Amino acid sequence: MGLPQSEAAYDGVGRYRQDEVNGFSKELIFQMFSAARLENASRVLDAMAGDGNLTSRLSEYCLEKGLAFPATTVLEYSRVQVGFAEASLAGLGAEVVWGDALGMKNLATGEPLPDSAFDRVLIKSANHEIPLALQPRLYDSIFRVLRPGGTFVNLGMLFDDARERDELREIARVKDTYAGMTSAALNRYFLTRAELYSFLSAAGFVEARGAHALEYAIRSQVVAEQYFRPEVRETTDLEFQAAQVKAITLRRNGRLRFDGVTSLMKCPGEITIARRPTLAHVNRAIYNRHPLDFLRHVRAHAELLDEAARHLPRKGRLLEAGCGIGLLTEYLPGQDLRYLGLDASSECVALCTERYGNRPECSFQVGQLHSALLEQEAYDAVALLHTLHLSGANAVGTLRKAHDALRKGGRLVVAALSHGGAYVQAEPALLAQLEREGLPLGRESRVQALRAAHAPLVSGQGNYWSLEGIVALLGHVGFDAVVATCKELYFGSAYLVVAAK
Repeated sequence: MGLPQSEAAYDGVGRYRQDEVNGFSKELIFQMFSAARLENASRVLDAMAGDGNLTSRLSEYCLEKGLAFPATTVLEYSRVQVGFAEASLAGLGAEVVWGDALGMKNLATGEPLPDSAFDRVLIKSANHEIPLALQPRLYDSIFRVLRPGGTFVNLGMLFDDARERDELREIARVKDTYAGMTSAALNRYFLTRAELYSFLSAAGFVEARGAHALEYAIRSQVVAEQYFRPEVRETTDLEFQAAQVKAITLRRNGRLRFDGVTSLMKCPGEITIARRPTLAHVNRAIYNRHPLDFLRHVRAHAELLDEAARHLPRKGRLLEAGCGIGLLTEYLPGQDLRYLGLDASSECVALCTERYGNRPECSFQVGQLHSALLEQEAYDAVALLHTLHLSGANAVGTLRKAHDALRKGGRLVVAALSHGGAYVQAEPALLAQLEREGLPLGRESRVQALRAAHAPLVSGQGNYWSLEGIVALLGHVGFDAVVATCKELYFGSAYLVVAAK
């Protein structure tokens, strides 16, 4: 769905020189490309692209910098401007699409642009064409089509003073009305800095910042030449300047100056960059926000950790393979127990180090037990909690490495889900417990985040063993005796076995 009016504002304007209207130099546009770090981009979306002038500049930039011209899609709502873009960009191989940036949709086919398709999305002096109520949709749509780790770069007006912004909006309405741009007169909205950064954050962007401050330099004579019909140009130019005379805040702040029959208006702008987070960044954010103040309240999980800790020695050396976010460290039975947490996720290891690294008995490193280089017969206990069933885990290799790492008489504590539907089976009971204790109240988003984080881990494609099966496997890899078993964990959906070497 596009703007409230069916016609595009610039259908009736024809060809106009946007950069000249706004006082943009070639150097300024190149600064936008520099902020985008295009040397690392393979697919670029030029959104709200007008006649394709930004993509033309992009070609110049790549030529001067010795960069390969990236695969570029040009998206524009005005059919007239699309025609101009097709003609001017024909030799570049850029894809020109008649489309709506609010939904990132191809209007000719009705199909949305693919999710996560672009490394960079660029918008030059166009987001102010979107009304305030629809601005969040714009940034949500940009976020959708960006790849994780991709960058959005916006060059646009950005006000710190809302009164200046409101006065400019009234001036723009006069210009748009006399230029015959009815929809622009109704929809145009200039953002404050707080509004833009709030919309970016709400859409999910991270690391939003200003890469370069700039000033628009809008000359009344240039506006008249580009937007007003020759037969009424002098009259409409005077009406445009009359609207500027009323802008007392802009004038008082030195942003509006008159010189004879012309005026110069300077408005604040910024090249703003924001990044769609990578999956690793999202995972760390989830784990950083939720488990220590929420997951610990999942009674079934606390029971698992407590049961595992009961079988650990009070002193010696403990290795936990698949330590995740390090919750077992809070259950260690004695300070004389030296703990090493091993996990394949560098994000989890970084988080554990950040939270528990100040404890001299605890250390963490990245690695998987079945492939890690470990001292032989060096540990008094090895813990494998909720890792053996994960898809891709090498169960036999992992258990053999655990056996080799243990000293004679050392113990292995292993717990895992017992079948592919175990988590789905246990989840209603887990949530019911939380609801009974009022824990999800105000934390519903955390519940959803935890469910989403766990979903990929319980795909049903892992190594699922019954209690009897895991006991037999432990004997097969060399463990001498089973010391203890428990199969009531996670409402009967998980087992815990303690075996001795």
